[in-house]
Amino acid sequence: MSANHFVVARPEANEYAPYYGRYISLVNEPDVLAALREQAGETCALLKGVSEEKSEYRYAPEKWSVKEVLGHVTDTERIFAYRALRISRNDRTPIV
Repeated sequence: MSANHFVVARPEANEYAPYYGRYISLVNEPDVLAALREQAGETCALLKGVSEEKSEYRYAPEKWSVKEVLGHVTDTERIFAYRALRISRNDRTPIV
């Protein structure tokens, strides 16, 4: 391990709300940052293969399209990044 690399391990159960446990349990990699780096490459490769036409696909009426799901994921990432920023700044305003 280089001096510039540190490992972010899986959080302890008392460090997150129980609701998120089901998502955290899906991460098999012991280094969370390594898992995120790997997933970024995998996601880009997957999305490069999705045409504009396929991005509008819905498996049923009134269900989200592939493009809408990706937008939701992107919005969620922004929210979690904002929360992480607030936590890193020791901002005590409740995050809801």
